[in-house]
Amino acid sequence: MPEAWLHFAIVVSVQLIIFIIHAYYEKRLSDVPRILGWGVLIGIAIGLSSDLILGKFFGLWSYTLGFGPSFLSLNAALVYGVFAANILLMQRARLPHFFIWTMVVMAFYEITNYFFRAWTYEFVLPITAFILFLSVGYFATALVIAGIWHVFLKHRFFLIDALLKK
Repeated sequence: MPEAWLHFAIVVSVQLIIFIIHAYYEKRLSDVPRILGWGVLIGIAIGLSSDLILGKFFGLWSYTLGFGPSFLSLNAALVYGVFAANILLMQRARLPHFFIWTMVVMAFYEITNYFFRAWTYEFVLPITAFILFLSVGYFATALVIAGIWHVFLKHRFFLIDALLKK
């Protein structure tokens, strides 16, 4: 079990590094604590619902550390929270940039998880279909998170404003 916690810590650490690099690129390093705080709140809502519905109920993935309430809460706050924080950094992004950066974040999450297993997908697909599945899943989650930021927390997203004008 200590190895599983180490793997989880490595996955979260890599995610935080990617977030800090992204914040630096967007010139928002001074906003990092506030963005992470909001990200944790959104991460808890999105993460718990995703893990319970898609992970546990539909059985699409499982966690090395299980589906206990303590781990699911921690995972939602940290893994989903950092992902949500990354999404907030893309308020001014147009669709191509938003999509590409979401795929970059996905690639780092999944490659790190490949070497330091924190979650396992409970189905088998050909590699192309699997990458498509992951891409659609991450992108849809990113759009939902951007929508939450935009509608409920009043952080305007260029992408959503552009979609709503059409």
